[in-house]
Amino acid sequence: MSVLSIGIVSETLVQQHYLQHAIDEIGYSVSCSLLVANLTVAKTIEKINAATIDAWIIDVDVERLDQEDDFQQWLYDLDAPIIFSEGHTYNAAGTDFISWTRQLKVKLLSLEGQNLLNKSNIIKAKNIWVLAASTGGPEAVKQFLDVMPVDADVAFIYVQHIGEGHSHVLSASIARNNQFECSVAVHGDVVSRGRVIIVPPEHQITIQANGSVIAYPQKSWRGAYKPSIDQVVANIASNYGEFSGVIFFTGMGDDGAKACRLMSLHKGQVWSQNVSGCVAPSMPQEVINTGCNSKIDTPENLARHLKAYLMNK
Repeated sequence: MSVLSIGIVSETLVQQHYLQHAIDEIGYSVSCSLLVANLTVAKTIEKINAATIDAWIIDVDVERLDQEDDFQQWLYDLDAPIIFSEGHTYNAAGTDFISWTRQLKVKLLSLEGQNLLNKSNIIKAKNIWVLAASTGGPEAVKQFLDVMPVDADVAFIYVQHIGEGHSHVLSASIARNNQFECSVAVHGDVVSRGRVIIVPPEHQITIQANGSVIAYPQKSWRGAYKPSIDQVVANIASNYGEFSGVIFFTGMGDDGAKACRLMSLHKGQVWSQNVSGCVAPSMPQEVINTGCNSKIDTPENLARHLKAYLMNK
C-alpha cells in the first residue's frame, strides 16, 4: 500500500495528539502537524505551502477564524483536499471518536485510490462486469474469456469461491491461451479495459466509482461465502449502474441471488450460464428463480452476446 502524506492543523496540542494517533492507527504518515496560531507567521505559511501534502485534516473553529485573513488565504491557496474534523477527536475510547475514525479511514482510502489513479495515467473501462462462480467455475470462466475479445471496453471482476492462498494459481490458469491481463486485486489497482481482477477470499475489496480498487486487509467478507458475490455485485451495481452487469456461472449455494435484484434495480444486466451445462447448477438456478435474469446460454455464447451488447451500447 502506498502511503498518503497527511498534514494536520489544530487549535490545541490535545487535538493534535488525537488526530496524530488516529492517522497513525489508520496507517498513514503525518508529514506536517501545526497549531493554527502558527499559520499567522509568514515563513511558516511558506514552509507549509512548499511541503508535499496529499490531504489536510483541519480541526479548528472555522466560524471564529473567518476573521483571520492569513488562515483564510492559506485555505484558499491549498491544492490538496481538506477534511474538516467534526469535533469527535477528543476521547479515543468514545463511540463518537471511533465512528469518526472509521469515517476518516474511508475518506483517506478513497483519496488514496484517486491519487493512484491520477498517477497511473490508466483510464478505467467504461463497463464493469462481475463474473461470479463457485464449484466448476474456473473452467466455465476460462471458456468465456477464451471467446471474449480483449479489446472490448469492459473490465471483469472475477468472484470465485475459493480457499485462501489459491487466488494466484487461479489467475494463472484462466489467463492461459487468451490475451486478458489476469491478476489478484491489490490496493490501488485500476479496472481498465482488458483486465480480469480476481477478488481475494482473504479480505474485502471495493471498486470505487473512479475505477480504483480499495483493499481492506483487516476486514473479512461477511456471511458464509468467501469472497462474497453478494457484496461485490452490490458494490458494482451501486457505482456503475447501467454500465455494469453480472454473469453467474456454475456453482453451489445461493450467493449473489440477493444482490442480482439490486443489479437489476440499477439497470445493470443479470445473465446466467445454462444450468444443463453446469457442474453445480444451484447458484445460477437460484438467480434464474429471482426473475432478474435476462440471458441464459453457454459460457462461449455468453461471451458472444456480451460482445454484441457492448457494441450496441
